[in-house]
Amino acid sequence: MLHIGFYQLGEASVNDAVLMLVQKARGTGKKMLIYCPNPAASTIDDALWSHDADSWLPHGLDSADGAELAAVWVCSDMASNPIAADFVMLLHGAVPENWQGFARAFVVFDGKSDAQLQQARAQWLQWKTRPQTELAYFAQTAGGGWEKKA
Repeated sequence: MLHIGFYQLGEASVNDAVLMLVQKARGTGKKMLIYCPNPAASTIDDALWSHDADSWLPHGLDSADGAELAAVWVCSDMASNPIAADFVMLLHGAVPENWQGFARAFVVFDGKSDAQLQQARAQWLQWKTRPQTELAYFAQTAGGGWEKKA
């Protein structure tokens, strides 16, 4: 069963939401692949390296070395899963070419962008008819947490 969660951002930036969700995923021991087009992939890469002066999230970007050791990977090639990740995060409208192997997907979108809202709604309608797929929708709270809405 593939679980797809839609995460609508409120006040937080995409980078902040990515960091929060990646840290939660790492807490489960699962690998996380982050799909997003360039130049957003480079921006996410920078955010993962520099999010906290006291720590860092080891990860890789696209065709860099070290995929065999990584638990988090940022990828602009939607056909690639170099770390055999269990979880996939989809940013800026990214969609994997193959859902095979993923147990959970996180669709993160800006709730203040009409274009991103429309795209997320279209994806919801398209994916709710997929067999063996369960959808959930979360809205970001004023405190930065997530409230399940559907």
